[in-house]
Amino acid sequence: MELTIRIGGEEKVIKAVDETGDRARDLTQPLADFGERMVRKISKRLSGPALKERTSRLKGSLTHEEMADTGEISAGGGPGEVDYAAIHHYGGTIRPKKKKFLTIPFPGGPADKRVPLRAADFADTFVAKGIIFQKRGEDIVPLFILKKSVEIPARPYMYAEDADWEYLNGSVADFIAGAWA
Repeated sequence: MELTIRIGGEEKVIKAVDETGDRARDLTQPLADFGERMVRKISKRLSGPALKERTSRLKGSLTHEEMADTGEISAGGGPGEVDYAAIHHYGGTIRPKKKKFLTIPFPGGPADKRVPLRAADFADTFVAKGIIFQKRGEDIVPLFILKKSVEIPARPYMYAEDADWEYLNGSVADFIAGAWA
């Protein structure tokens, strides 16, 4: 005994299933949308109190790249590579590479600028009690604190929250169903 079920307009159903399959093979559009969303959210995190924005280089290094089935969001790469991207995210110890000490701009002092200055940029300096001072006429101004190393706490900024994953799942489902223009 044979049982056959016929659906009226089956050609339309077959065509819709075929189109859905085609859209499911290339998710570049919803992944690009998600990448843009994440770059905006991460950029906001970099402007918060934990990471005091000075030059915007780290924020400017945020990128996203998509292919048919994968997406990547990254920070720190590209032209003008930002070598401190990972230490801000994971934390760690910073030690001087070429000199004996790190020179940390004295908070609120002349070297504490949006574009940091170097100790060599100042004349009439001397060192006392681990601080580089500058003599300015009768005044003595602190410029830099000297440190053998500095501990940077982890301040994660490269992450997606549950709401972000829900957004991505919804976007992909809408895209596959043909709800995107």
